[in-house]
Amino acid sequence: MKKSYLIVLTVLFAFNCTQKKQKNETESKPLAETLMAESIQRFTTAWNQGNAVEISKEFTADAIRIISNPQSPIEGQESILKAFEDTFSEGSELKNSRIEVTVTDARSVSEDIYLGAGNFTILNQQNEILEQGKWGNVFKFDNGQIKYLMESAHRELKDVDTSVAEITLKNSITSEALHFDKIVRSIENYISNYNSKNSDGLSMLFTEDGIQNVNSKNGIVMGRQQIKQTESYSDGSVLNATILGYRYLDNNLAIAYGKWTASGEDNSIVMGQWGNLFKIEGEKALLIMESAGLSR
Repeated sequence: MKKSYLIVLTVLFAFNCTQKKQKNETESKPLAETLMAESIQRFTTAWNQGNAVEISKEFTADAIRIISNPQSPIEGQESILKAFEDTFSEGSELKNSRIEVTVTDARSVSEDIYLGAGNFTILNQQNEILEQGKWGNVFKFDNGQIKYLMESAHRELKDVDTSVAEITLKNSITSEALHFDKIVRSIENYISNYNSKNSDGLSMLFTEDGIQNVNSKNGIVMGRQQIKQTESYSDGSVLNATILGYRYLDNNLAIAYGKWTASGEDNSIVMGQWGNLFKIEGEKALLIMESAGLSR
């Protein structure tokens, strides 16, 4: 009896120590809102100084940028550095510009993965707006800070080119990576529900508190019910999309990115890019955050 009593005490002690350790780790880590505010401060300071080196340090070594221009993903910190050097170079419209960023939502989705969504405005020295748009980014926590793991930011295009043109999407990648098949099904289901104008089915592809950040809607749409209520469709519009990259992040989280096109009855066509965060639940990959925008 004494032996059993000692075993129970030992188990309870070990459990309490684990709980205290987890509580201390949680309490010692800054809130998502604080980490996001600090990240944005570093990013905007570097941008407003035209400092490509410092701004590239805000990205992980294997980060991805999915933005309106260029029309293909920028992969890896070195390529990201080169892209910012071009952004701030002589002859660039964005040289000597400044950026303002607001946050609509910031949250932790695992021990080391964070997300944020909001708006941005880029102005010239005369305070004229050069670009504005929305962003929905995925971050990784490391050494007390969050760094961009995937930036998915898309500007509002004033003049969208919908002229008939030959646009061919690259074939989706294939992969044996864990849970990739679920991402493929999620994209296929998204296309199917959109093209059949099934708002209920499309909204169910999101988590209950999912985020939708797309060019066709005003602001950042929060929650499955709001996503359903704000869906709208153009007559004859046909959506297509492909997957160009995928990464499993552990803890049932994954990121994927690619391109999309939408064609109309009059053969007009627009295209863009997407970079999304998914949660693996059983046999499904649900959207925690969709971030997509126009690039043409």
